[in-house]
Amino acid sequence: MDMTYEQAYEKLEEYTEQLESGELTLDESLKVFEKAVGLIRYCGEKLDGAKKQMMVLVEGLDGELEETPFNPEDYRG
Repeated sequence: MDMTYEQAYEKLEEYTEQLESGELTLDESLKVFEKAVGLIRYCGEKLDGAKKQMMVLVEGLDGELEETPFNPEDYRG
């Protein structure tokens, strides 16, 4: 699949609207549902990849800046 996360998300919203409209036949609904599931997986993979790439600069004990993996648990209040 060659699209950005945003493009995939927009397409997923379109598929959701189509499914919720009730205007599709059963066969059409199944095809759209399959495509939607594929997009959900794709978006999840893109988000996982982005999370792995996120790094945070922190000041070490020696005063030097170090890159460390981003951990959302460290920033919850």
